Formats: sequence, structure tokens, C-alpha cells
Amino acid sequence: MKDVLRRSVAEMIGTYIFVLFGPGSIVAFMAAFGAALSPSTLFFAAVTFGLGIAIAIIMIANISGGHVNPAVTIGLFVSGKFEGRMVLPYIVSQLIGAVLASGTVGVLFSYGVANKVLFGATVPGSMGPWAAFLGEFIMTFFFLWVILTITSKSKNTAVNAAVIGTYVTIMIFMLATISGGSINPARSFGPAVLSGILLKAGYYQWIYWVAPILGGALGALAWKYMYKDRSKVHM
Repeated sequence: MKDVLRRSVAEMIGTYIFVLFGPGSIVAFMAAFGAALSPSTLFFAAVTFGLGIAIAIIMIANISGGHVNPAVTIGLFVSGKFEGRMVLPYIVSQLIGAVLASGTVGVLFSYGVANKVLFGATVPGSMGPWAAFLGEFIMTFFFLWVILTITSKSKNTAVNAAVIGTYVTIMIFMLATISGGSINPARSFGPAVLSGILLKAGYYQWIYWVAPILGGALGALAWKYMYKDRSKVHM
């Protein structure tokens, strides 16, 4: 029980750090400074997201594995790399960490300022909800592939964090105007709760659960199939 609690608290802390730095940076750049979405604000936000996830992983990887993402937890479970008994405690802890982080952003910048950009919430862009769904699905599919590949080859936490952080940065560049760039249900959940849009139909928050979890699970299964040992090689 102590080990479950210790690892779950680590996931809560790691997710807190990521959501504080990631969506928090959107509040800082766009709401607090009154900046509009532009190539420069997108660049700084993407880099902050990448650094945020890298820092979170470095902080807790040796305790909990540094998932910081329900889609990653489920994907690793599907791949056989993570025990089932820890899936629910991890996901609950990640969601709590995300809500606490968004609450902190509201305290630091004030609720009114943070809510100008919905606490950094993710919503579908001008291409519509199905484009957002497809983007989230595809990028989470390959996100799990990257995670499983790098962690199976390298035990260096800093290297793994750098690779994963780079992927997240590139993902933000790709998806920012399509879906907001989430690939993480917890990252979307915290801002959605604080801004009050979680259950509002027009914001399509279901996308940020279904697409990443489905994409991550299938990505993990695809990785497992492609990398499994074979006694025969078919040419």
C-alpha cells in the first residue's frame, strides 16, 4: 500500500508540474500579456510544454516511471509494460494533479485573467472536431511508439525525457491550431474543470479522452507487434 501511495503521489506531482508549466504558459503569454496567437507565442508555448514534460519526467521517473498522462498509463498497460493494479491509482492521481495545477494558475494570475484563455484548455480549431480527433489520435499513436522505443533502448532518464519533450514540442507545433495539442486527457481535464467547459457540448472535451486513449492503446499494440521477436523472418 505504501508503494502504491508513493508512486501515485509522484504521478500527481509530475502532472502538476507539467500542467502548471504547459497550460500555465498559455495563460502567461496570451492572457497576462495580452498576446494573440502568433508564430512567436506558439513557439514559446511549444517549447515550454516540451520542457515542462521533460522536467516532470526527470523529477519522478525513478519513482513512478513518469507517465504524467492517462493515455500513456493505459498504453503501457496494453503493451504489457505496466501492471493493471496501478492503472486506476495513476489516472486518479494525474487528474488531481492537473486540477491542482490549474487552480494554482488561477491563484497566480487571477481567475479572470486565466479564464480569458480558458486556463489554457484545449478546444477544436477552425477545421472542426473531427480534424481535432484525428490529430489527437495520430499524434498519441506515435507518442506511445516513441515512449516504448526510447525507454526500451535507453535507461538514461535525461535522454528519455529529452526525446519525449522534443516530441511534445513538435506535436504542439502540429496540433496547436487543429486541436490545441493535448494527447493527454489530464492536461485537458484540469483547465476544462477550472474554466467550466468540461461538460459543455460545444467544446467537445470528449475528444481529449477518447482520441488519446484509443490512439495510445493502438500505438502500444502496434509497437508490440512490430518489435516482438520472431523465429522466422519473412522477406
